Amino acid sequence: MSNLYVYLMRSRNKDNKDIPNFKERAKTILEYKENEDKVIEVFKDFATKGLPGEQTRLYRSVNSRNEEKIREELIIRLLRDKPSITQLNSILASVAQQVQNRDESKWLFDFDVDNREMAADFLSDINHFSGIKLIDINCHKTPHGFAIVVPHGFDTRELMEKWKNYDITLKKDELLFLNMITNGE
Repeated sequence: MSNLYVYLMRSRNKDNKDIPNFKERAKTILEYKENEDKVIEVFKDFATKGLPGEQTRLYRSVNSRNEEKIREELIIRLLRDKPSITQLNSILASVAQQVQNRDESKWLFDFDVDNREMAADFLSDINHFSGIKLIDINCHKTPHGFAIVVPHGFDTRELMEKWKNYDITLKKDELLFLNMITNGE
């Protein structure tokens, strides 16, 4: 398993609807986790290039990526499609993000309830319904609640039925929120 991840920097319309002349911006980087500090520096630079008050988010793929699969798929795509050299970075990012090129099968629950006690209850229920040990479940704070990452899939029907009245979404190969910067603050 590699330590290669997809990082996404994005200024979203949803976060910046009150910013005059705002246009969505995004940048994707494929990088090893041990170089995440370099990604954070690029993220800070990207954020400062936005409009005053613009909010920019940084995400990392919840699953590491398989370098060999990415390399093979990239070569195939380059030979088949013969893209412009200026498109190489976006093609690499696109290939890396494909589900079949992940190295892990972690799942992310987007728990949009900003309440630590309820998040703790949800973690306990994950343990109860899946048998996954609490120590193997990661919980990350997000702007609207928590991102809860489990190491593998399980039958979620009973869990989701119990929590159906809350804003919880299961994401099987998605991006994990890492940080948000407001330009000028």
